[in-house]
Amino acid sequence: MVTTTVVAIVSSPRRNGNSGTIVNEMVKAIREEGKEVKVHHLNVLKDARGCQACMACKRAGRCTLMDDIEPILEDIRMCEGLILSTPCYFGEACGQFRLLQDRFFGFMNDGFVPNIEAQKKLSVVVTCGSGTDAAKELQGKIERSMVQFFGFKNVGGICMSKGNPPDVAANSPGLLEEARKIGGLI
Repeated sequence: MVTTTVVAIVSSPRRNGNSGTIVNEMVKAIREEGKEVKVHHLNVLKDARGCQACMACKRAGRCTLMDDIEPILEDIRMCEGLILSTPCYFGEACGQFRLLQDRFFGFMNDGFVPNIEAQKKLSVVVTCGSGTDAAKELQGKIERSMVQFFGFKNVGGICMSKGNPPDVAANSPGLLEEARKIGGLI
């Protein structure tokens, strides 16, 4: 059963960097719509492990690792909307994001059919200092995997470049307005 909760994931190691700033604007718009939002900052997790390839999730119907990622996976399972954000490092998502993403394997049964409700709303935010093409490619890859593997419904995302200084997003009113518009769709 889906609740009205939206889950926002900030995987950047910067607590108040560009990814977080963009996600915060989305969260403000979502809360203005009267929805509950849970924001998870992955960099503060103390006990976070990637998928162990134990296949226990195929028997249990969910990931069975009991670490700091498990409650986040449960929040995602129960949400109606999901915001995923990551900085782009060397053309890939940061390590914090990858630990979480690998654990999405528990959202599939042993026939690789999703065991979570389809049509959850999705927005992906990718920030980068340079290499805009790689960041856009990463954003598309994350969006496609969430849509194709788990049946999420992409409502729009943001790919921001030239973001090495952590305050670029905060000083970009057009970008923040775009974030609020997308947040209103989740």
